Amino acid sequence: MAPNDRRATIIRLLVAAVVLIGGYVGLAAWSAQHLPSTVSVGGIPIGGLTEAEAKQAIETKSKPLLATPIALSVPGIEDPVEIIPGEAGFSVHAERTLDGLTGFTLNPVTVWNRLVGSVKAPLLTHVDDEVLTQTLTKLAPSVETKPTEGSVTFPDGKVEVTAPVAGRTLDIAGTKLALRKAFPHATTATATVSPIEPQVTGEAVAAAARDFGEKAMSGPITVVAGTSKGKIDPEDYAPAVKMVPDGKGALEPKFDTKKLTAVVSSKVKVSTKKAKDASWTFEGGRPRIIPSVDGTAVDESAIADGVITAMTSDDRRVELKVVTTKPKFTTEDAKKAGVKELVVDFQSPFPPEDTTRTQNLIVASRTINGTYIAPGETFSLNGILGERTTAKGYRDGTVIINGRLTRGTGGGISQVSTVIYNMAYFAGVQILEFTPHAFFIPRYPEGREATVFWPSVDNKWKNDTPHGMLLQTWVDGGYVHGRVWSTKTWDIKSIKGERRNVKEPETIKDDSPTCYPQQPQPGFDVTVTRQWYRPGSSTLVKSEAVNTHYIPEHEIICTDPNAKP
Repeated sequence: MAPNDRRATIIRLLVAAVVLIGGYVGLAAWSAQHLPSTVSVGGIPIGGLTEAEAKQAIETKSKPLLATPIALSVPGIEDPVEIIPGEAGFSVHAERTLDGLTGFTLNPVTVWNRLVGSVKAPLLTHVDDEVLTQTLTKLAPSVETKPTEGSVTFPDGKVEVTAPVAGRTLDIAGTKLALRKAFPHATTATATVSPIEPQVTGEAVAAAARDFGEKAMSGPITVVAGTSKGKIDPEDYAPAVKMVPDGKGALEPKFDTKKLTAVVSSKVKVSTKKAKDASWTFEGGRPRIIPSVDGTAVDESAIADGVITAMTSDDRRVELKVVTTKPKFTTEDAKKAGVKELVVDFQSPFPPEDTTRTQNLIVASRTINGTYIAPGETFSLNGILGERTTAKGYRDGTVIINGRLTRGTGGGISQVSTVIYNMAYFAGVQILEFTPHAFFIPRYPEGREATVFWPSVDNKWKNDTPHGMLLQTWVDGGYVHGRVWSTKTWDIKSIKGERRNVKEPETIKDDSPTCYPQQPQPGFDVTVTRQWYRPGSSTLVKSEAVNTHYIPEHEIICTDPNAKP
């Protein structure tokens, strides 16, 4: 062949090759933009579609998968829990699913498969771990069960053992993995749970029952106190015993010592005597000490300890000691109290013709008589007398309410209150609370008197001297008498000022059957000054002015013939 012919042949071959290669490249390019006719991903057919069309098809047809619940079985729970994948953070990743199914390639095998082959690929998914964690965290409380602690109890003195049972909690990490494996191929999954162990193991519970419980409840305990002897059975003391975790994996006994003491006291009778405080009586008008008396009692602090020891001892016996008890205020305390001289002597006159009122004065004075106020203690008249009732011997007497006289149980004891106030006043102590009468009553000192009413109006003062104070009160000869026995701390002077702002009373006629007549008295203001001097000294230490306002006592004329005079 001539050289020119060879050259022409080569050129034709090259041209043919170029045409073939160009066609192949074009075919490869076309296949890169289209999917095989029979391709599917996760069961979703996308054959012959462009990449954009296939992506849209995957996103549309995977929505039912995201809405189809996964039945999550939880060990220990009968019914499965539904997890909606789309709500739990799961999604379908269309772009990753299409990776390798489209795209330019000159690999003839790939190009051939794209043209005539059948392709099945998995549907690739994604999960938002934070959302899935939140979903399972909300589920966890409904899955969790607390462990049942083992116990040793003693119903009716018998030993009863309850074995511990472990609880469970949701293993969130393991359950997330189970759901990831299930979606999108399965609609069921099994959750992972972790056990929660009780504080005390079954072996430790059994050991507590064996080592303590059986011994403690094995039989009665004998209690001996002097010549007295008694027996307490397990059913008697069992309610005071319980087993509790010791924090170290075991059970230990815990005792109600008050209940144990009460059980012993109910079963064993011991002759005891209550201690008596020292006090005073008055003989020949002067105080005499009544000595204190020691008492006897069972040493209660040792009762519970003795019973506890006996529960696990061989002889099951408790020896109780009878001890001497001392009074709170002994004879020696009384001797040191400083009650040695008359400090205050005050008396207040009253109309003896009102016998019911006189009865109230007698009852109140007897109640107060002999009251001792230690240094630093506070005297309260309401605290001493309490509510005035007929059961205590009080009768109806006159009381002042809203500026008018009326009747009330215990009426008239403001006379006693006034005596008490003046006793405190001239003893020089700190007066904490007092209330003058609404209007002036002539038999009382102006500005130096005090009413009392249960429970709202009290007469209170504090013994701020270094010595104890003994009160002596009685009714005799138309007077309420009051004395303070102590050691003299102050000389007290009282200076009364002139009346001010005097206001005359009015005359009021009252036709009600409950009317109580009143005699007219003017209203006024007055100032009384208390001055403190050391005994025998003329040097003023301190003074205190007290202002009192009295309203007028109007003249009340009762016009109803049935009104009480």
